[in-house]
Amino acid sequence: MTHPVPFVDFGGEGPLLHFAHANAYPPRCYQYFLSLLTPHFHVVAIGQRPLWPYADPAELTDWRLLSEDMIRLFDEQGWRDVIGVGHSLGAVATMRTAVTRPDLFRALVLVEPVFLLPTLLEMAAAHPDAAYQMPLVQSALRRRNQFESREYAFDRWRRKPVFARWPDESLWDYVNCALIPNAENGGFRLAYPREWEARIYALPPQWVWDVLPQVTQPTLGIRGAETDTIAPEAWRLWQEKQPQAEFVEIAGAGHMLLMERPSAAAQTILDYLTAV
Repeated sequence: MTHPVPFVDFGGEGPLLHFAHANAYPPRCYQYFLSLLTPHFHVVAIGQRPLWPYADPAELTDWRLLSEDMIRLFDEQGWRDVIGVGHSLGAVATMRTAVTRPDLFRALVLVEPVFLLPTLLEMAAAHPDAAYQMPLVQSALRRRNQFESREYAFDRWRRKPVFARWPDESLWDYVNCALIPNAENGGFRLAYPREWEARIYALPPQWVWDVLPQVTQPTLGIRGAETDTIAPEAWRLWQEKQPQAEFVEIAGAGHMLLMERPSAAAQTILDYLTAV
């Protein structure tokens, strides 16, 4: 049985804007940021495959599958000529979808896409079995999966360096959406399974630099100045591969800039989309 691809409708007025979330961050985790766009756009967001209760991580052998899911969602809903905004994993899936089906998007905003340097991708391809030993993958597999309350999770995460730049409102969005009631043990568990998170990290797409020059839509690329994901060399290579695109670096933010500096990110995006 084929289930419809789920999505969240955030409402709003104006042209349709589709948002694609990062690995391990369900769509409603971006509530604060997306609320700054809904006065100008009707915002919808795919719930990617890891959030489907019937999905198996073993189904994923390439990130292309996530692009195929996005195409299916658009076809099911009859969406065309949409503004596509994606973060991290979601930015890569959006970019791939825009190349495969250019009729679906009229403009793209790619925020901190996972564009790893070719040398790193070559190493990952040469040693696929070693991918699961990468620190990012191991960290995902060890991620705490049970919390007694959302308040406990907030207090615990508030002290972690990774959330240091997040305002409380962004962190509460994450707590409220990344955790769901655990019917088996009580308390709360992660909505986004650790096994899926690790699987995605272990399979970085080898094709990004070949596909990127095929993008025909107007594109805004955004990088956090403090990012640990887009290396300076990759940032320069991206600009070489997409010379017609516009590029903005947001100060005081890292890979999670949509949570860290939501107002600055939203204004940057609005300024760009007003002009295209």
